[in-house]
Amino acid sequence: MYRKNLIVQMIYRIIMCCVSALGVVLTFGFFYVGKPADMTWEFLKYYTNISNYFVFGVSVVVLADNVKRVMAGEKEGYNRKIRTFKFMTTVMILVTFLVYNTMLGNPFHLDYWRKISSHCLHIIAPLMFILDYFLFEEKKCISIYAPLFSVIIPLVYVAYVFILGAAIKDFEYPYFFLDVNKIGYGGVMIWVVILLIVFTGLGYLLWLFNRGEKVNGKIKLDLKNIKWLKMPETSQPPSMTPVAEIAATDDTDDGQTE
Repeated sequence: MYRKNLIVQMIYRIIMCCVSALGVVLTFGFFYVGKPADMTWEFLKYYTNISNYFVFGVSVVVLADNVKRVMAGEKEGYNRKIRTFKFMTTVMILVTFLVYNTMLGNPFHLDYWRKISSHCLHIIAPLMFILDYFLFEEKKCISIYAPLFSVIIPLVYVAYVFILGAAIKDFEYPYFFLDVNKIGYGGVMIWVVILLIVFTGLGYLLWLFNRGEKVNGKIKLDLKNIKWLKMPETSQPPSMTPVAEIAATDDTDDGQTE
């Protein structure tokens, strides 16, 4: 099956890494028609760029392990590296794709289709990384808490933008929903709550997909064998003596002997 084929995964991930690497380079502003853009730190304030850096880093780690396993002679299997972090990055870049293409970009305007960097950062690289999750991620391998972890990076990003805004005079906020000068901290907090809900909701939709599998031609969700917090083992009743405990163990062993 192609989903488990490590060579198919490797080829796909090599292409994905190349596309992602191109996107990372484009964030530095090197390639523009006319005079070269000035190299400034401004590219570090955009969530789009940061999320694509995460995509590139995770893609390289996963590809490296993929290549190593193929070189060792393995033919089938799934990614075993940084699964939770990869899931968090998938949610992160999914939000980049959705927010830009529904709130910030205008697909009905000609300028939207002229920018190669925009296509790479907002469409091609995000979709390839998201498809990697849908196509090649092992089923039932994502923790139920992973969608909650996915809000950590966005919260750190919001704090980072607030610090930049407070430290830099005449700082231009990267997005209207983070611009405290225009909508105030209260307005920003409302948007942050909305986006956190979106992050969590998308995370659990991806988690549900990971719990689904095809059985007899039908998609079924396995919501029974979910690993929750590990419960402490119950202690033995105080009435059980060491002799009784040994006897109980012996009986169990005898019953299991073939």
